[in-house]
Amino acid sequence: MEAKTKNSPRAVVEAFYRALADRDMGALASYLDDDVVWTISGPVDILPFCGQRAGKDGVMKLLMQDSPTFLSDRRFVPNTMVVDGNSAAVLARLTATKREDGHAISYRIAHFIKFREEKVVEYVSIIDSFDAVEQMLGYNLDAHDGYRVEGDIVTV
Repeated sequence: MEAKTKNSPRAVVEAFYRALADRDMGALASYLDDDVVWTISGPVDILPFCGQRAGKDGVMKLLMQDSPTFLSDRRFVPNTMVVDGNSAAVLARLTATKREDGHAISYRIAHFIKFREEKVVEYVSIIDSFDAVEQMLGYNLDAHDGYRVEGDIVTV
């Protein structure tokens, strides 16, 4: 029989997210399970802070050392937050400054977070990686597929 999971009230989710957004590392660490799995989608060769980290120590290293190597003044501006039992989904915009050249970057991001006993056990971040990569590289990627469409039509 599986142990019953305590639901995380919205206040816990909001407090975790506030600690993440404000980069309050002490408060953030208190919300992480020792075995947390933290995943950020994206091409790790261009965005080295992407990929998967396992364990509280690995996540804290990512947040305190790895990510700040590339981005400073990182902020999350949440647009929508949905909390359902022990899970939360947040649609937000990340803004930051590239350390390499001081240029501002801003792209959309979605977080999917699972809690157990008011601790984060799984965190999945899906970023608009195409937009993020273009901003990190400083130029538009050539995504031309051989078909030119004029007007308001978008090819998917």
